[in-house]
Amino acid sequence: MTAASPGRQASRAASVKTAGGPATIVLAREVMPGHEQAFEAILRQLAAEARAFPGHQGLTVLRPQPAGQATYTIVAHFATGQDMEAWLSSDIRARLVAEADVHSAGGLRTRYLSGLEGWLVPPGSPLVLPPARWKIVVISVAGIVPLLEAVSYLLAPHLAGLPVWVRPLISAAALIPLMQYAVMPVLTRAARSFLYPRRLLAAPDNAP
Repeated sequence: MTAASPGRQASRAASVKTAGGPATIVLAREVMPGHEQAFEAILRQLAAEARAFPGHQGLTVLRPQPAGQATYTIVAHFATGQDMEAWLSSDIRARLVAEADVHSAGGLRTRYLSGLEGWLVPPGSPLVLPPARWKIVVISVAGIVPLLEAVSYLLAPHLAGLPVWVRPLISAAALIPLMQYAVMPVLTRAARSFLYPRRLLAAPDNAP
């Protein structure tokens, strides 16, 4: 689903890898009228191959809006930039991408994200219509409140003897990585139909 060479994509993915932590790639491709079914069939094949790669953490496919351009947007998550680079550089992906190009119109639009940005694409993204802000707030609160309670409960006995200003620093140091690496990946996958209603393909995890 890309007009760019694997080498160029791998090079750009490497820049994400240097930032550390999870990596996300957002792809947008317009499909020629009448080619939607063939294009989606290739997406499913690509998904099956992507899931076999180490570090693949799920994806979301946004279907074209009614009466609009036939643009598909795919948001794929990986544990690290290196894992994403391995997928972008793979031979099987290159072959299937070439098949997808036959059904595509125009060039590929690509965006690389890292960290929490990749799990909650911010408003104003040029490639994917983001969830409503209130939905982002709901998902964030649903993740952070239970986690904050758990962290506070577990750390409170060990922080009692420390200065008051030190306690929130330690709590934040424990809370933020857990939110980033453990909670948000699970929440966003579980709540994808809430975040992106009526724009998902029928089956979950069905494209790269």
